[in-house]
Amino acid sequence: MKTVTELAISDVEGQPVKIKVQRPRLLNMAAQGKIPNSLLGIATKVVGGKGIEQGNIKELAQMIELYCRACMVEPTYEEVKDTIDDDQMFEIFTWATSEVKKLDSFRNKQKNDRNNNNGKDISKEAK
Repeated sequence: MKTVTELAISDVEGQPVKIKVQRPRLLNMAAQGKIPNSLLGIATKVVGGKGIEQGNIKELAQMIELYCRACMVEPTYEEVKDTIDDDQMFEIFTWATSEVKKLDSFRNKQKNDRNNNNGKDISKEAK
């Protein structure tokens, strides 16, 4: 079940404008053919957990657009794509990815130390 949330984003004068959004469901969108061909490459990277190469502004813009398409409920991205500005899109992207960023501390690579010895000290025979 989709949970719809009200999100306040800033208009051109900096005043809050309320829109309705939901957490992105990129796999579901891909399965239903709702991701445009031009965004399939970036969607694959997002779902696969791969980041964007540093300095690739085109991929960053595509990712932000993808998240706006996935998250915006009322109005939809299609309804406002000609009038929504970069700052508003970035606010939506930041909201959409804020939950994922909370998990970053759990995604650190394992260190090769005494606590991560991959079973080297376990005897081969049961006693």
